[in-house]
Amino acid sequence: MLKNYFKIAFRNLLKNKSHTFINISGLSLGVISALVIFLFIQHELSYESFHTDGDRIHRVVRQDFSYGTESFTYSMAYPLTEAVRSDIIGVEYASLINNNFGAPVLSYYENGGLKNKFVEEDLVLVDPEFFKIFDYTWVLGDPEHALSAPNSAVITERFAQKMFGTTNVLGKTIHWSGSETMEMDVTGLVKDMPENSDFQFIFFGASNSKGEEGETFVVDSWNTQSSGWQTFLKLKPAVSVETIQAQFDPLIEKYRDAETAEEEDYLLQPLSELHYDARFGNYSGRIIEKKTLASLGVIGFLLLFAACINFINLNTAISAKRSKEVGMRKTLGATKSQLTFHFLGETALLTFIAISLGTLITEFILPLLEPLFGFELTLNVFTNVDILLFLSALFISITVLAGWYPSRHLSGFNPIQALKNKINASYSKGLILRRSLIITQFTITQVLIIGTIVIASQVRFFQNYDIGFNKKAVVEVDILSADKQAFELFRNQLSSEPGILNLSFSNTGTTSNSAWGSNYYFYEDSSQIENNTMVKLIDEDFIDTYGVKILAGHNLVTSDTVRQYMVNETFARQVGYGDDYQAILGKIIRMSGNEAPIIGVVKNFNTSSLHDELDPVVISSQFNYSMAGIKINMNRSKEALSAIQKAYEAAFPNYVFDYNFLDDTIADMYENEQRTARIMNAFTIIAILIGSLGLFGLVSYMATTRTKEIGVRKVLGASMVDILKIFSGELSLLLGVSFLIAAPAAWYFMQKWLADYAYRIDIGFGIFALALTGTIAIAVLTVG
Repeated sequence: MLKNYFKIAFRNLLKNKSHTFINISGLSLGVISALVIFLFIQHELSYESFHTDGDRIHRVVRQDFSYGTESFTYSMAYPLTEAVRSDIIGVEYASLINNNFGAPVLSYYENGGLKNKFVEEDLVLVDPEFFKIFDYTWVLGDPEHALSAPNSAVITERFAQKMFGTTNVLGKTIHWSGSETMEMDVTGLVKDMPENSDFQFIFFGASNSKGEEGETFVVDSWNTQSSGWQTFLKLKPAVSVETIQAQFDPLIEKYRDAETAEEEDYLLQPLSELHYDARFGNYSGRIIEKKTLASLGVIGFLLLFAACINFINLNTAISAKRSKEVGMRKTLGATKSQLTFHFLGETALLTFIAISLGTLITEFILPLLEPLFGFELTLNVFTNVDILLFLSALFISITVLAGWYPSRHLSGFNPIQALKNKINASYSKGLILRRSLIITQFTITQVLIIGTIVIASQVRFFQNYDIGFNKKAVVEVDILSADKQAFELFRNQLSSEPGILNLSFSNTGTTSNSAWGSNYYFYEDSSQIENNTMVKLIDEDFIDTYGVKILAGHNLVTSDTVRQYMVNETFARQVGYGDDYQAILGKIIRMSGNEAPIIGVVKNFNTSSLHDELDPVVISSQFNYSMAGIKINMNRSKEALSAIQKAYEAAFPNYVFDYNFLDDTIADMYENEQRTARIMNAFTIIAILIGSLGLFGLVSYMATTRTKEIGVRKVLGASMVDILKIFSGELSLLLGVSFLIAAPAAWYFMQKWLADYAYRIDIGFGIFALALTGTIAIAVLTVG
């Protein structure tokens, strides 16, 4: 019996080739979308899930209420970790992760000669307890003592191959050149972290390492806090987070003061939340909120539902063709439930083919999606139990969702009417259902189209926004040296180069992910104002190099020590001077122990990405530079870059030359938005394809069932345009209804998405008009 059902089902699929093609194509596209989204969500939700006792691992973070504002940060004081070990009860292990030293040059010498040298960013200094908190697979070395001695280092297999070309590395020595110069002995080798981890470090140095002159990286001050110092804890079993958090106030009072303890709440952020909590950063720089993953899941379901709508529409529309078959079966004794099961079997066969085809296509396209997601997804159908369960759930869901109503509809025909061929074959039969389903499908498509346009518009807004300086043709080079003579040599080497227009030194350039901050005191007559500010250390050429505009006063004069300050517009407003920039000149600022007058006000420029509000900025001239900004003539860019490299290697021979164009650096800040735009583009195209397939099938059927009507109309003088109006008129009405539903829904969801940005577009009428026009054009082309 079952074999016979499937034989008949297969014959029916072959008999209605166009109908079968449309259904399989639509369902396959829905399966591909759902499968890719499932793999993506599965990967994202697996971050840090492999650590033993991961539920006991936490990062210390801070909620700050100072100066009347609320902020969240993971920046900590260096001594905090040791204080936690000695003062807080219930902590099993604590480790400071220190990467507050830029990207040093690491070199390897063998037999007196240089064998390899490169700049490395993925390295940290850690306490020995680090490897008792986080799970690493050890290949060589003793986990208990590998980092006990100063200037010892544990490296990963990837770093070993990169530096030495082998994993036989114990006892080898690495030369470190950065803010400190030292020798590091390799005492351990571990496997690389899996891809689903934000801790992609490949070099771990001992935190108590010392430079050649005996310098250490220890900063014995509670008043200095840095995002380069992060404290991670592993709690003892059965110890609650609340128990640990309650002990931080007494600790801060002990080492700082009661006022600070009142303004700062120290919290424990679970390791399992590092990848998803947008209030804080992580080491990979990739934050994806769980609400975003939920939104992707909804998109996957909607695309699959849209494909099922095609199936329901087409099967109910052509149901009259199978009326005699139903009548004959019922006459021979078939019950309604048996017929329902038979037609569901046909749906199951078609679904199985679509899932198999969709899975096969997904396997081929996954490597092509790596640039889209930023990592490679793998399918592993026969080894990944979750995938097998998901595909099984898809099979059951699609079969029931797409097949139940058509099966009940077909099996419900009256046998006498069916045998007499009196089942209504007109398009109007089931019209309310089909209209509802088409409106639903168009609504899904238009919501995705509007969302795609909004995201693309926001990305363009970021790219074209006036950020207060000229980002074009500026090359930025990191400099780790503190040798003033080397800086001057570098400047002198480039001063006569025709391709170099200007050169300046600063601590972080203009816009950067590396930000320096400080609190300040602003003196107004007999009173003072205290608050936080961003800090820029620059030379006198900075203003011209970056095209920053001075609104009042004059430029700084380069100096080794702080003698003058410049401020931005936001600072002037923060201290109560509004737009009266002349009046603020001459006022005194004290910051980091330096007291000096304000001699200039500059136009606001964005020191960080447009995700954040403009900060107050205090600018001074002080030799504490780590970056060179070089304005070049783009018509002579090749020789200019060659000259910069030559000058750099002459001035800083122990370092490795590397550069970035400022506009590229700024564009990289919006990589998450660009990735979101690309993902939305892909799924919107799929939604359009699914919708177009459904429209094509329905209109084809309408044309078939209304052949006589069309013939009569043409005989009576109707033109091709008149005939097209018949088909497109109703669809235009359905499009209009779906747009009235899609527009407010899309507006609501995209407003919530835009709310995360300090600088954002307005969702105006033009976006909706563009979406509606595009949808109408697609429908008209499909109908035509």
